[in-house]
Amino acid sequence: MKRAYLVSALAAMMIVLAACGGNSSGEKTPANSTNTEATNVQQTAATEPGNAELEQAAVEEPAVEPEQKEEEPKEEEPKEEAAKEEIHKPKDKFTLGDWEVTLDSFEFNQKVSSDMFSSSADEGNKFIVLNFSVTNNGKEAESFTNTFGGVDVQALFKDEYEYNSSRTMLDGDIGYRSIKPLSTKKGFVVIEVPDSVAESTESLLIHLKDDKNKATIVLR
Repeated sequence: MKRAYLVSALAAMMIVLAACGGNSSGEKTPANSTNTEATNVQQTAATEPGNAELEQAAVEEPAVEPEQKEEEPKEEEPKEEAAKEEIHKPKDKFTLGDWEVTLDSFEFNQKVSSDMFSSSADEGNKFIVLNFSVTNNGKEAESFTNTFGGVDVQALFKDEYEYNSSRTMLDGDIGYRSIKPLSTKKGFVVIEVPDSVAESTESLLIHLKDDKNKATIVLR
């Protein structure tokens, strides 16, 4: 009888211990349950009207562009004044920049001479020989005509055909010598033109110009 009682008591104790172990393990919350609850919360927040309106407003709100500054109008640079042009005839005295100029006479020749030397135009051409008196009113010695600077002399035939002056290197060539301030010199400038221009009765003009001034002498 005592052995049967002990066996019964041990069995009862084992049942009680087994029941306690089962309750302890059942009280823990599974990880899957927590994740499920977080997902449910997010879904609930997304379906609430207030949250949906906020998300739509964030998407639809236009980006603010930076203000563009208006460019200030640029000041126009002062335009250079056009060269003034005067019309003259032979023997007129006129001023061109620092020069006082008079065309004393002109002629057509096939060559020009000075002392023992001469210069000839090409066959079929002639020189317009322009005999000038010029006074240098500047403060430095200058040549009246010069390759670099000075006065440019040009013939214009019938308002269409242009002919530039030529250097002869002769002593009488007014571009060959330097003229001191306030001094007056006489000399010639030659322009080579075809015989047909020399023999024509059509208009023939002589243009003189420097950087800022122009003058025209009417030969015919």
